[in-house]
This record gives sequence, C-alpha cells and structure tokens, in this order.
Amino acid sequence: MKAIVLLLTASLIFFSLGLQAFSCEPTLASEASPPSPNPESGVESPRPLIPNPLPRLSEAEIKALQAEVAQSIDLWFDLAGVSAMSPPPALTDELENYREAWSAVNPNVATFLGAWVYMDSAGSFYSVTVFPSRTPGQACVLEFIPESSLYIYNEVTGEYVKDILAEQLLTISVAMVQDGHLRSSQVRSVGSATVMANYAEDHPVAFMGLMDDQGTRRVVALASPPTLPSDLPEALVGPVSLTLSTYGCITDPVLPGE
Repeated sequence: MKAIVLLLTASLIFFSLGLQAFSCEPTLASEASPPSPNPESGVESPRPLIPNPLPRLSEAEIKALQAEVAQSIDLWFDLAGVSAMSPPPALTDELENYREAWSAVNPNVATFLGAWVYMDSAGSFYSVTVFPSRTPGQACVLEFIPESSLYIYNEVTGEYVKDILAEQLLTISVAMVQDGHLRSSQVRSVGSATVMANYAEDHPVAFMGLMDDQGTRRVVALASPPTLPSDLPEALVGPVSLTLSTYGCITDPVLPGE
C-alpha cells in the first residue's frame, strides 16, 4: 500500500491528514478507526493506513549514513563556529533524564526518542519527532517542514502578494523498532547512526542520521523530549494529536509510568 505524504499550507481551510502505520501486532481496522469528520470545523479526521515498513538499512546504507553523520557534525560545528549557523541544541538535564527513564523500559526505542531538528545556513528548517508508544517495540514518527514564504510588492496593484517558496510538509508514520533498527513507511534509522559529541565544554549534543523513503539522508540534532513542533499550525494540533493517540503514542513528555 503506497504511503501518503501530505503537502499542507497554513492557508488551507480544508485538509486531510494521512497516517501511515505499521504494527508489530495484528491490528483490526475496527480497533483503529478514528472519529468521524467534524463538518463545523471543516477538518477531516485522520484516516489510518497500514502499509509495510521500509526494509532494514543494508550494511552499505548504514556505512553511508554513518559517514554522512560524521561529515555533517564537522560541517555544523565549523559553520556554527563562524556564526554561519546556530550551534546544535545542547542536551539538557531534563532531556537526559527522560532518555534514561525510557532506556530502563525499552532501550531500543529510547535511542530514537525526542524532537530532532536541523536548520541550514539558509534558514531551511526540518524536524523529526519520535514519540514513545504504549505498544512495545513501536514508536510514532512525525516529520515536519514549515511553510517558507515571503511577500512581494506588486507595483501595479500596490499590494503585497504572498510567494510560497516551499510548501509545508507533514508526515506521520508508526515505526517498528527492533534490533537497533527503526523502520516506518517514511523513514529508517539505526542505533549505530546516532552519535554523542561535544560542541563545546558543557555543551553535549546528540545527532541522528536517518534516511527517508526516497533515499534522502538527513542528520538532525536532539533538541527536546518529544513534543509537537512549536510552529505547527494551530488548526493541525488537534488532528495530529488525535492521530498519534489513536495508535497509542504518548505526545506529552512524561516519564514511563506517570
């Protein structure tokens, strides 16, 4: 079943959110059925799909991803050192405590948990957030790129016209995490492609390499416990939260057992 990738703009009134999910335990369609659409808001509730996850990264892909991580860390540190980029986010005590708590419950999944971000020197932003699941061996993955736009003055009309440089991108998928591999219908990663480094004294950083369903490699830095992106449009917060909770994923940054 082909995965759905949504291109959403904040100006849209009507939208639909596709959910890609894989369960390591059989899930009946009736058990995963979301609520009906809300005609008053014009928001269609998420419609779950259950495609197969991407295959495990091969040894060659893992080596390429590890090399990408090493190169990206060096480049990020170098550019941040000359103020061409912001330094990668530092690991806070809150974040380290969160990861340690989940490591005691499920170390495989805990490796990937959190909100991971990247912003290049041109200001292009990308985030991938991995939420814990109440189902052992699973996690929810949310990829997000906000809309990039500017307003251009039209001398003829005397008005400013919005020019969208990049559409907003949002994907949600449910991943299986097993033997150090994270696999959903949208992204793949592996524990050996996560790296701890020190940007400066008292500035520890965690990086993760991942590959999407098109084979694109990205390297992101761990910013916080898993929460919804702060710049997610307000109209999407409810449907996204509902979609994640439908599949048993925990969107609040709580410790296991709370």
